[in-house]
Amino acid sequence: MRRCIVLLLLLVSSVVGQRIEAQTVPNSNAGSGSSTDSSSAGASHPKQDDDSLDWLFPVHKLNRSLPSWIHLGGEFRGRPEGPTGIGFTGTDDSYYLYRLRVNLGIKPKEWLLFYGEVQDSRIFFNHHIGNVNPYEDKWTLWQAFPEVGSSETGWVDALAGRQVLRFGDERLIGPSEWLNVGRTFNVARVDLHHPGYLVSVFASSVVPGDSSDLHNGLPGNNMYGVYGSFQHIVPKADFEPYVLWRVAPSNAQLPETLNRGHLNEVTIGLHWKGNLPADFDYDTEFDGQTGSLGPSSISAWAGYASVGKTFRKVAVAPHVFLEGNYASGTKNPKSHEWNTFDQVYPSNHDKLGFADLVGRRNLVHFRTGVEEEPTKKWKLKQQFEGFWLATSNDNYYASSGAIAVAAHPGASRHIGNEFDSVAEYTVNKGLSFGFGYGRMFAGQFLQTTTRGHDYSYPYAYFEYNFSKSGFHFPVTPNTRN
Repeated sequence: MRRCIVLLLLLVSSVVGQRIEAQTVPNSNAGSGSSTDSSSAGASHPKQDDDSLDWLFPVHKLNRSLPSWIHLGGEFRGRPEGPTGIGFTGTDDSYYLYRLRVNLGIKPKEWLLFYGEVQDSRIFFNHHIGNVNPYEDKWTLWQAFPEVGSSETGWVDALAGRQVLRFGDERLIGPSEWLNVGRTFNVARVDLHHPGYLVSVFASSVVPGDSSDLHNGLPGNNMYGVYGSFQHIVPKADFEPYVLWRVAPSNAQLPETLNRGHLNEVTIGLHWKGNLPADFDYDTEFDGQTGSLGPSSISAWAGYASVGKTFRKVAVAPHVFLEGNYASGTKNPKSHEWNTFDQVYPSNHDKLGFADLVGRRNLVHFRTGVEEEPTKKWKLKQQFEGFWLATSNDNYYASSGAIAVAAHPGASRHIGNEFDSVAEYTVNKGLSFGFGYGRMFAGQFLQTTTRGHDYSYPYAYFEYNFSKSGFHFPVTPNTRN
């Protein structure tokens, strides 16, 4: 597989090199290709930015010399981190995370697309954290699919293959991009769309991290769904109802089913967010789950609600917000009713703190904070949050959904409090950097059940998109949501 990837990149480089050498037209005409009529190519490149930083984006310039139906792209992210108090013990570590993605899109017709992307994720200079997923996964097939129909025009498009899935605010289904490896799916999908409306129908299987090149999905671990997004039902709001059906075997790779039996679960939910008068905004989502887990019947639910206000007349236009989260837990583990909410496949980062220590299971969570924009390029955020177990008879779950600390019935339910501070600077859509600090102050539950050390998470990062405009080819419904 790795040899195939290298050969493919060499072949593409060779073709590109020959293409550039053959160019005889001025650069100002290169955007549509020297011999290809853009009206028949079926796709066009986005409007170009100011050329002052073109030297930072050679692939961007290269794409302007290619026919509009082919696009080379990718992105690179580097992130040094130095967590202390790992596992709420005295263990510290420092390391550097590296992630590279390279993609190729070919769109010979408006209604036909071929897309492929590889990913290389690695960790360096680590001492205690292992060279394993989600920190490292070398040269894997990240996305690969043909798409029939256009996600931008017409009424329908369909695809089958490997693809990133993201819906709504990604609290149930997302790629978990903050992780160095992230998450992708083997999927068959049909999207029905019209301006202001989108309905996705899909069958999928998450791609686990393993030792194989292609990372085949776990047999029997499947998720089916219908996800709608409507912008005209409620004024100035997104209204997103959905139904998910998940089946999975009892397997050591699945913390939701380990030692409990086969999972057959239906999640019915609604995500609703929008704007209100006087620069107020709101965001809410509620989910109910039913079905069976081994011999137990499922009766679980989760929800969150947030409200915010932007003070536009203040110099830095601060946006103040307040949010509450709840995810049910099992109060009586000996009963035949399972009440622990299944968080499915979320992007939890920043939904439940920047330190990524808590999952959306058996949880009560409150947070308040403020976001500022002192300039058009700088964004700042500070937030304070508190975490409690919904019931002390159930476990404390990590961000991954696995058990972090086993249940201690009768113990305090207060997990801890967290403070986060983040700063981000955007040079342009293709280049940005930032830094931040998160600290979890161990509450009485952690002080009782672990060594009780506070956890600190300082980090910095930079992100580089091969395209200065941040352009990703293709534009799919996933990037529109």
